[in-house]
Amino acid sequence: MGIFSDDKRELTCVFNSKNDTDTQTLGYLKASEKHLNAVDITKTTLTGTQWAELAERLDTPIKTLLNSEKIDGNVEDFDENDCITILRENPDALDGAIVFTEGKAMQIKKPSNAKRFIGNDSAAISKPYNT
Repeated sequence: MGIFSDDKRELTCVFNSKNDTDTQTLGYLKASEKHLNAVDITKTTLTGTQWAELAERLDTPIKTLLNSEKIDGNVEDFDENDCITILRENPDALDGAIVFTEGKAMQIKKPSNAKRFIGNDSAAISKPYNT
């Protein structure tokens, strides 16, 4: 087990509250019946280990978490420690909210993709026309 929860009844969203796309993603996730653990990286500094775990959950190198337009230099020239330092010191460098639950993780750059974590909202609605 990692540092973050793997509870199937909980969603975790690591996001930048100063980024409109990330806050829209969070809005979609609030519609879920699952408990939402929202981690705002402008208020909570993640450790290097936490960033490494997030990249591992996404099955991607840490440098892919960076928005190259928000940093000086070429992302490809940075090693893992450089990327972690950038993410810790510059929350705007995160390229999309990171959302996960048990066995499922995704970096979300388009808010509507958060629907994949919500499930089918209409499943519990009775259908009188099926009687």
